[in-house]
Amino acid sequence: MKVAVLCNGPSRFAYTGRLGYDYVIGCNIPWTEVDATVVLDENVIHRWAKEPDLIRCKTYFSRKAWMETDAIKKRDFFHPYLIEVIDIMPEYDSSGHNAARCAIKLGAKQLDIYGCDSWFEQTLVSYTHKYFNDLNPDNIKKHVMGWRKRWEEIIKSNPDVMFNFIRNVS
Repeated sequence: MKVAVLCNGPSRFAYTGRLGYDYVIGCNIPWTEVDATVVLDENVIHRWAKEPDLIRCKTYFSRKAWMETDAIKKRDFFHPYLIEVIDIMPEYDSSGHNAARCAIKLGAKQLDIYGCDSWFEQTLVSYTHKYFNDLNPDNIKKHVMGWRKRWEEIIKSNPDVMFNFIRNVS
């Protein structure tokens, strides 16, 4: 199974459509049509609750995000979107990492990963910052190194899966 993992960095625009993919999975608030997305943070839950059309696809929720749907008394709204509640790693585990893991669990043998700019350079720039101003420039190097390490762990633990980090270099 060939899957497109759509992260939220600037190079996401290298993705030109779902042709050739069996499944397309996004991160947080998808910027294009996807089969599913992964939501890790409570701030996404709060925004989505206020803007019901923000996300319109099936969703993998982190345990923390799912608990927040109950805390704000909106579980009934979110329940139809639920695919699974997932447990995330304690540090440097992004929605992109979890989207890849979810795709692998579904049987993916090839992952084309778009918008993962931190794989190529020292950046945390993300489409998600359009919705949340939570970029802390003091932590860029630390986070990028942590994210890369997490990717390396995922790659190493899935030797039968091909990982392609795709970047538009035009």
